[in-house]
Amino acid sequence: MQQLEFDLRLDYERNLKDNLITVAKFAQEQMRQNLEDEGRPLKMVESKQEAYGIAAQQFVKVCAKEKQLKGEMDDFLKLLDADGEATQVAGTIYNAAIELSQECILMAAQASRILSDLYYQTPKTPMEEYMDAEELESQEEPENPAEDN
Repeated sequence: MQQLEFDLRLDYERNLKDNLITVAKFAQEQMRQNLEDEGRPLKMVESKQEAYGIAAQQFVKVCAKEKQLKGEMDDFLKLLDADGEATQVAGTIYNAAIELSQECILMAAQASRILSDLYYQTPKTPMEEYMDAEELESQEEPENPAEDN
């Protein structure tokens, strides 16, 4: 028996999520391309510990931008009682939200990279590992034929 699931989100919410997924993929490809152009190709994530380090580093950046946005919201709240310039604070809130979104997209791109490298990578069978080792050994042997005199 199959269970049905209803998506109760509004159309613009579904479209926004699809667009954000596209942006995250684009950001990941752009990051990879920029690093390759600079001569520092993006290396493969090889362990869970390395993956955590990458995610944690990006998370710290997201938290810093969130803290900045929270500060701007606090400033906006203070202006409700005073005669201040609300449009200026709204502009800084907009900028802080955009910066937070940028860091979140980069975190999604890094998470996608981690998934790709750790989960979707097919592990080699013992036979494939043996064949690769044999091939490597045969390449390391010098090809000078022994001269019989």
